[in-house]
Amino acid sequence: MCDRKFPYEAELLKLEEGQEEVLIIGGRAFIVSPATEADIERIGKGFFCLD
Repeated sequence: MCDRKFPYEAELLKLEEGQEEVLIIGGRAFIVSPATEADIERIGKGFFCLD
């Protein structure tokens, strides 16, 4: 298994429900927040599990 962690993993794991962060990747901004069960159902495209 890979020893590398997702960038900013520790900071993202500290986010509580309702909190958001902005990540800039390749010049594009992304809003990141903890997903709720409703969010996962709403998106419906599946998800990535980075264990």
